[in-house]
Amino acid sequence: MIAILTDKPSVGKEIGRIIGATKVKNGYVEGNGYMVTWTFGNMLSLAMPKDYGIQRLERDDFPFIPSEFGLMVRHIRTNNGWIPDIDAVLQLKVIEKVFQNCDTIIAATDASRDGEMTFRYVYQYLNCTQPCFRLWISSLTDESVRKGMEELKPDSFYDSLFLAADSRNKADWILGVNACYAMCKATGLGNNSLGRVQTPVLAAICRRYRERENHISSDSWPIYISLQKEGILFKMRRTQDILNKESAVMFFQDCKLAQKAQITNVSHSIREVLSPELLDLTQLQKEASIRYGLTAPEVYDIAQSLYEKKLISYPRTSSRYLTEDVFDSLPPIMTRLLSWELFPVSEKTSSIDIYTLPRHVINAKKVNVHHAIIITGIHPGNLSEKEMLVYRLIAGRMLEAFMPPCRIETTSVEAICAAQKFKAEHTRVIEAGWHDVFMRSDTVSQSGFSVNELPWLDKGDTLKVCGCNLVHKKQLPVSPFMDAELVEYMEQNGLGTVSSRTNIIRTLINRKYIRYSGKYIIPTPKGMFTYETIRGKKIADTSLTTDWEKQFAELENGMTTGQEFLDRIKVLAKEMTDDIFNTYSQRKE
Repeated sequence: MIAILTDKPSVGKEIGRIIGATKVKNGYVEGNGYMVTWTFGNMLSLAMPKDYGIQRLERDDFPFIPSEFGLMVRHIRTNNGWIPDIDAVLQLKVIEKVFQNCDTIIAATDASRDGEMTFRYVYQYLNCTQPCFRLWISSLTDESVRKGMEELKPDSFYDSLFLAADSRNKADWILGVNACYAMCKATGLGNNSLGRVQTPVLAAICRRYRERENHISSDSWPIYISLQKEGILFKMRRTQDILNKESAVMFFQDCKLAQKAQITNVSHSIREVLSPELLDLTQLQKEASIRYGLTAPEVYDIAQSLYEKKLISYPRTSSRYLTEDVFDSLPPIMTRLLSWELFPVSEKTSSIDIYTLPRHVINAKKVNVHHAIIITGIHPGNLSEKEMLVYRLIAGRMLEAFMPPCRIETTSVEAICAAQKFKAEHTRVIEAGWHDVFMRSDTVSQSGFSVNELPWLDKGDTLKVCGCNLVHKKQLPVSPFMDAELVEYMEQNGLGTVSSRTNIIRTLINRKYIRYSGKYIIPTPKGMFTYETIRGKKIADTSLTTDWEKQFAELENGMTTGQEFLDRIKVLAKEMTDDIFNTYSQRKE
């Protein structure tokens, strides 16, 4: 018998159906020589200090780093404290039984670092010795699973991937546990959850919220004049806003008295906006947040659901490119997409030549583990409203990626009125190109001088001033983070991975550090208190993790060892805990 382990019941049952293991048992399915079972995500984690016999950490114990890390079953919080998750305990017994009845094991957990770690931890925890192979797929379609089963590799082929995941997990444990325990010991306050990634994210959310609270508004006074030609009324804005009310009133009166304005310059420029790249998970979350107000966790869950329904490729990817073989599979997929009428039929989309698709989407060097998110060509059928929104974003981006550039013309007009300079801009799409798919207004950038319409103007035209306005403008405070901005901030600062950022946001919400207020993410009182406690500490600094992904890549490529990486983390942990104790011992004095 051959055992297959996945990390979701739904995935396990689907793989079981495809390979003929359809007899449903308690916690697994069986048939055709296979026993397919599953975990419920990460059911094992690194043990806590008490599991090593440490009941209380004293100052000299920091940083606490076990000589060998142990594993424990996932715990859940109850009214009586933390207890082992009974569902995880029972399912591990099922997995153990399945493994004992099989002489070969296939790892079919998530095709990622974390997925590999999930499998290896279970394998180690159950003291397994059977030979292991890896099912590595980017889609759950029947074809993809069958092909993957034909191309199994020894799981040892992914040793470096596990090394990177395990090293990261241990490093996060070292920094997170030591920061939490040190903060508790140094301040005498309750233990707050701190971590290498979640704490800098919390700090960024709180810092922006505090900046908003402390905002001191500055005033300005823009001046507008209204001109008319050929029955078209348009406004022009003074090129420089005035910061002094008295001066603004004086210049405003001058404009009212002038009665005429002369056009001093008219310029036309055309620019091409190239079609956007395909989507990775981060970009998908940003697009869905901006377009439809969906939260990052919502998009993560929807994308996973679409993947499990075989409608899209593997979603937790950081690549926006395809490999050659995936590109070669696109013609039939594009044929179906164009026939479904998911988008308004246009001359541009209907004229896409599916057999001569542009090859700019191919870049094997930028496909890390998984390629960009694409649809599989299976008809979406009956999806929920939000699922369809996300699916259309992915399908629409595939169309956009293979369409011509969008050509935009900008007309800029300058004028003089009462010896003051005024300006107006009009921007219009002259060739829609890829813009045809969604017809999004944000493709055409706007400025403070933008107007909806301009007549034909020539340099030297003198026009009557039909009106003059003085506006009192107050500088608005910075807004709290929205999902799109927060995900982008995390990406730019190297906080988390494309697959972990959503769980970081979820963790902060579940621990009641942050919450949603409409479309904004704001800190709770608990979050603000924690921020004030750790503000300025290494654990709250994004630089703590800036180059980690580079080091993980070096681990995967064999350029460094896990021990060398953890040795650097131990030094960092000592600096961090010393910083905490030194700060709070000085405050007590």
